[in-house]
Formats: sequence, C-alpha cells, structure tokens
Amino acid sequence: MKFILFLLLYCSLHAVAQTQIHGQVIDKNKKAVRYANIFIEGTYDGGTTDSLGNFVFETTESGIKILKFTAIGRESKSITIDLSQNKPILIQLDELAKQLDEVVIQAGLLQAGDNGKNTVMTPLDIVSTAGSMGNIFGALATLPGAQVAGENGRLMVHGGNASETQTYINGIRVAQPYSSSPNDVPVRGRFSPFLFKGVNFSTGGYSAEYGNALSSVLILNTPNQIEENKSEISISSVGLGLSNTQNWKTKSLTFNTSYTNLKPYSKIITPNIDWTKPYENASGELIYRQKLNTGFISMYTSFNFEDMGLYQANSNYAKPILVKKTAKNIYWNTNYEQQLGNRWNLQSGIGLGYLNDKLYADSMGMPHQETALHIKEKLNKSWNNKLKSTLGIDYFFTNYKQDFINPSATKTFQLQSSVVAAYTETTYALTKKVIAKLGLRGTKSNEQSFIVEPRASIGYLMNPHSQFSFAYGDFHQQGPQEVLIYDPHLKWSEAQHYILNYYYEKNGRTLRLETYRKNYNNLIKYTTRTITNETNFNNQGEGYAQGLDVFLRDNKSIKNLQYWISYAFTDTKRNEGDAPLSVVPSYVFRHTFSVVAKYWINSLHSQISLTDNYLSGRSFDDRNQASYMQGKTKGYNMLSGSWSYLISPQKIIHFSISNILGSSPIYGYQYAEQPNQQGIYNRLAITPTAKRFIFVGFFWTISSNKKENQLDNL
Repeated sequence: MKFILFLLLYCSLHAVAQTQIHGQVIDKNKKAVRYANIFIEGTYDGGTTDSLGNFVFETTESGIKILKFTAIGRESKSITIDLSQNKPILIQLDELAKQLDEVVIQAGLLQAGDNGKNTVMTPLDIVSTAGSMGNIFGALATLPGAQVAGENGRLMVHGGNASETQTYINGIRVAQPYSSSPNDVPVRGRFSPFLFKGVNFSTGGYSAEYGNALSSVLILNTPNQIEENKSEISISSVGLGLSNTQNWKTKSLTFNTSYTNLKPYSKIITPNIDWTKPYENASGELIYRQKLNTGFISMYTSFNFEDMGLYQANSNYAKPILVKKTAKNIYWNTNYEQQLGNRWNLQSGIGLGYLNDKLYADSMGMPHQETALHIKEKLNKSWNNKLKSTLGIDYFFTNYKQDFINPSATKTFQLQSSVVAAYTETTYALTKKVIAKLGLRGTKSNEQSFIVEPRASIGYLMNPHSQFSFAYGDFHQQGPQEVLIYDPHLKWSEAQHYILNYYYEKNGRTLRLETYRKNYNNLIKYTTRTITNETNFNNQGEGYAQGLDVFLRDNKSIKNLQYWISYAFTDTKRNEGDAPLSVVPSYVFRHTFSVVAKYWINSLHSQISLTDNYLSGRSFDDRNQASYMQGKTKGYNMLSGSWSYLISPQKIIHFSISNILGSSPIYGYQYAEQPNQQGIYNRLAITPTAKRFIFVGFFWTISSNKKENQLDNL
C-alpha cells in the first residue's frame, strides 16, 4: 500500500522555485566525460553530460546537499555543495581500477535497482507499473521471458511451470512466497517491494550459489543501512496500513502492519465471486538493522493471516460447492555480514518459514502444514582486481504434512526432506573487455544420490555501450511435495540451459535481446489423470523450451515520458504428468507482448501510467475430442491504468484500474471427471474473478524533515 509514496514525492520538488546546477565533467587528461550521470542524493533531480562533458539541471532543493557523479567505467565521486551559491562545478572522474566491474555478464539476468549496467527497471517501476497493484510478480510479468497465468498469479519463466522458480531474500530461500487462495483465484507475493534495494530476476543460467530450481530464481536484497525516524499511514478502498521506524544512530527498528477486507469493496463493485466471507487479511513486518564496526546484521520477521469463504462452481457438481480457506504464514530471516580482512568477506544467514493452510470444500478437507529451514554460510575473496572467488554451503530442511479428510475417513501423508549443498564460483577478468565465470554446485539429499551441476558464463564488451554474453548450466530440482508424499524416491528433474544475450545501453535507452534453449530430462510422469494413492510414478518424462526475448526501454526521447516494450516468443513441448506424448503445456503462452508507459504532468502534479498486455491463446485438453491437447483458447488483451496526484510533499492520492476495456479472457476449462448420460464431459470456463479491479488510496508520510521519501533505498 505504501508504494505511491515513492512514485510522486520526487515529482513534488518541481512545483516550487528552482535552482539551476551546471558544470562540466572531465577525465585526468582534461578531456570531456560523456554520458556521466549527476544527481542530488535522496532525490531524482539530476542530469547527464553532453558530448562536451557539460551538464545543467534544475532543482527545488535548498541548502547544503550532496551531489553525486557516476559514469560507466569510472570511479564515482560525491561532493558537498551549497545551493544558495550558483557557481559552475568542475569535476574529474578517473577510470575505474577494478577490471571486474567493467563488464557484466548479462545472459539470463534482469536487474532492478542499484543503477547497475544490467538494470532494466527500478524498484519504483515495480510498484508504479499500472496493473501490477504493487505486486512484484505482477510487475515482472511485463518483462520478456516472464509469464503470469491469470487464474493463479504465479510466475513462470521460459516455458517452465510456476514451481520451477525459487525466491530468495538476502540469499535465503523463501519456501512460501505467495499468498493463499482457492483454486482458480490468483495469488500475490507476500512481500513489499520497498523492503528491497535490488531485485535480480534470473531467466536462466543462474549462479552456482543457487539451486533446486529448473528454470529461474528471483533474488531480493534488502539495503544494509539504518533507517530514519518516520511514520506512514495509508487508507484505501480495500484496507488500512500503518508503519513506524525508530532510529538509534547505529540501529533502527521498523514495524509495518496492514489490514485488508474486501467486504466493503464487494458491496460497491460486485466481483465474479459468490462470497460467504469476503477475503480478509492481517499482516505485519518487523525489521531490525544494526551497523557493526566492520559488519552489519539484519533481522526480518513477517506474519500473514488470511481468511475467506465462497461458493465455487465445479464441473463435477450440479450446484456450487462451499469453499472455506484460512492460512497462517510466519517467516523469519536473519543475516550477518562481516569483513574479515585481507579482502575476505563472510555472510551468514538463516531463514525459517511456517505455513498452516486449511482448505475445506463442503464435507471434504485438504489442510496442510509446511515448515522450511535454510541455513547458509558464504565466503567471498577478492584476490586482486581481476580475480574473485565465492564458496559456500547450504542446508535445507522441509517438513510437509498433508491431510485428506472426508466424512468416513482421514488420511495423513508426511514428508521430511534434508538437502546439503556446497558450491564454488570464480570470476576472472581475462581482459578489460572479457570476463568469465566458472561455477560448480554439488547437492545431496536424503533420497537422492549426489548431484554435480557445472555452471559457466562469459561476457564480451564490444564498446562502452554494448556487449554479448553467453551462459550454460546444469540444473536440478526435487519433485513437488504433493507428489513426493506418495513416492519420495523419485529422482530430481534435470534441465540444461544455453543462453545467448546482446545488451545495449546509451543515454537513457536500453535494448536487450536474448535467445535460449532448455533441455529437460527426468520429468515426473504418472499413470492417472488425478493423483491418488493408487497412482504410479516414474522419471521418464522429457521436453524442451526455446525462444527469443526482446526488451526496449527509453527514458529520454520524450520529456517526462518513460516507456518500455517487451516481447517473448516461447516454443516448448513436454512429456510429463499424465500426458501420453510430448505436447505444448497448458500453462504456456506462445507469444506475449507488453507496453508500459509513464508520463509526468507537471502542471497537474500528477503521473499517469498505462500498461497494455497481449497474451496469445493457450493449449488445453478437450476431453470431448479424440486427440490429446488439441484445444486452444483465444488470445486476449489487457489495458490497465493509474493516476497519482500529489497533494503536498507527504500526502498522495492514488487511483488505479485494471482491464479498462473490459476484456473477457478464458484461461482454460475445467472438465468433469466422468461423462454425463450423453457421453459428454461437462466443462466450466476458467475466467477472471472480476471484470476489473479499481483501487483508490490516500498515503501520508510523517517525518522530521517533512520530505522523507527513502529514495536512497532505491
């Protein structure tokens, strides 16, 4: 709910008197440094040098401020300036000494934040993108290679299903990253994007530091910095929010809490859901940070309580069935980082997640509980300016319990899994233009023999603005828990990734092209359409996925306008589950196309955002046809928009609406398990739970400096 505070606070600074800042950036030979970035820390006020190294921009800030200068391949520099003295500034930026930072391997990696060379969106973009509603996974769906199915809201990457992507916070796995929901009702991410300084989204070929994911990892990193005193209040059409931060110089403690209840909203705008108890959620976060002499410690705890009830149509029953669902989720994450001297760095972390999910459908119940533990130790060593190494060890423990309840009996299945993994990775700058990374990960579980996974990647810098990179890797993943409770001895599935990437960035414009190939082996197959205690399993499945991703972003061509365009082509077939042959999976869109635009209107103190998504039709198995998976849904288009208005530097009104044009997509069909008297399988179309969603919110930040915006965290 707090995301609009970040969207407009920086824009308010243009509404009052402005001061001009100008000067020149040169190198040690007194030559102009082109395309250097200059900005006032804590704001978005800044500019870029021209071909002569000159820069000029305006700001409404006043007093003593810190002005920062950055440029690709050069050391950053910060100076203190007095804005009351309008004097020209002359700054010298020297070449960057560390060659490892001069070229970044782009293959398979999309980054948000930190102004890295492979940054394609900022955390602010994640939450201000129309249609995302502040949901990390919703915003990532506008990037190439990522898909989010409308009926479940889960992230899928390069032809893989949602279970093939793992989520990490500060290097620690989050076993339950999504909220809870009944079947065919989309979920959201459990975590706020504003907790994170950087978001690294891998589309494949990821580092040896991570494992147990066939397709992708989403890596979220919180900032190692002490927060300032402040309070935030939010009131919206769906709930309330409150947060407070206390600062004690080298320590800070933040508490966030929010309450959501869709009952009032549902009385005004009727959804396509027959609620008996509209969705209700109470959640909170506690974040403690402490700066040490040569280290940093952070502790993060969250809780999430959900409750809902509804009548849901089912193709196996003449009348809708009563569905009740409650969920309690608690997550705790602690990280410790310490400089050991002689260029050694130690990172230790532990994460514990607990989920108690209770789902009941009429007289049937399927409650389950999961406890997941991850312990991590990692050492980093910079040997010199060309060579650095990482080595570490992971321990994972999962306890999963599933109950199946009916009026006559209750069956309980339980699974315990222990996994130990060790890894090493070395990055070496062969030249100023070529960098190589070699990694190796070894994994052993209580049910799986030792697995070795080699990883390799290389990057070549063609010129200061463009580069090629290539990545290869072997990846394995345990089977899903709902399968392993029946057969825990199944092998881990396997995938090989091959990724070729071209990346161009110059003067606020970015072009990213990527082609890939994935080969799957040891996919899980089973002998019945619905998994039961009588089902037999094996690892004889296989498949492939290949395709092309295109991403174009432009922040400069039109004043006050930012936009990006993404397109993904996915060609995939898999022989898995109960499929009798290799087919296109029902969850894959062959074509996806997105356009995102954001425009600031200075005279109205407003920002307008539009997002347009096109998704091609998906395959489905029409049980009334003789052949398998020959059905195809129609493609559809979704247009979403938002408007944010700044009342004052710390008060904002936000309005957003999804599916403006009222598109009525069909995601697929649910078929009855048995045919009717005419030999026809009844079916129900799976459609959105609401024609559109409308959100209105008021957000207020209270801080001592009257301008607190946390932009430094972005």
